[in-house]
Amino acid sequence: MQAKGAIQVIEEGVIPWHGEGSPVLVCFPSVGLASTIVGQYLIRSKNLPKIAAVRSDYLPPATVIIDSLPNPSVRVHANGTMATLVSEFAPPLELIMPLASSILDWTQSKKTGLVVAVEGILGKKEQGEESKETEIVLGIPSTLEAKALLEKAKIQMLGEGIVGGITAALLNEASLRKLPLVVLFAMATEEELPDHGAAARLLESLNKLLPNLRIDPQPLFAQSRLIEQTIRNGMKLHRAPAAGKGTGPTKEPSIYG
Repeated sequence: MQAKGAIQVIEEGVIPWHGEGSPVLVCFPSVGLASTIVGQYLIRSKNLPKIAAVRSDYLPPATVIIDSLPNPSVRVHANGTMATLVSEFAPPLELIMPLASSILDWTQSKKTGLVVAVEGILGKKEQGEESKETEIVLGIPSTLEAKALLEKAKIQMLGEGIVGGITAALLNEASLRKLPLVVLFAMATEEELPDHGAAARLLESLNKLLPNLRIDPQPLFAQSRLIEQTIRNGMKLHRAPAAGKGTGPTKEPSIYG
């Protein structure tokens, strides 16, 4: 009998997925939904079918409807060159450590290549404008081997700091197992609004780290520019006139597409 709360990775299909040497991307929700956007973008752009589901009594009792069909809250999509573990829900605190352990158990059983977790973190703003720091993607390696991969890709590494959540659990567990694993952090400008720019910067860094994947981030950059312009226009429309001004006739607001 399965113990209550135990985590299972249940593979689908008659033929098991063979991912020997293939990289695995881990995408749990984060600031700006950057990691979730990356996961969904890869699934759709690479046409990755669902090959496994993660099951636990402690995961949210929710299903994600895609193409009119239900999907578990944590699942794996893969083809012959890569796998992406994605979730639209953050794992509860009591499940973080066993979930990280189960993810690495599965990747080891499949003899996969490098595991890369992506995440968005809140960047700084200066005088209402985005700081240049928001354009930076930082990497954290689990081992010296993973550190060498970041150095080769010329991805800046975090020198000091504290990391929490599922990415921290993955780093700690991979370090204990001497498994090469990398976490990539992109600075997002808003905590709750989708940040396609941060997601695109993560994809650029993935291209440097895993050049064989050949990911095109330009559609996300274009979407980011469109969203930013829409927000700016909205701010202009709702900006109050300065005191003592505006005694003449008021112009009708314009909406720019």
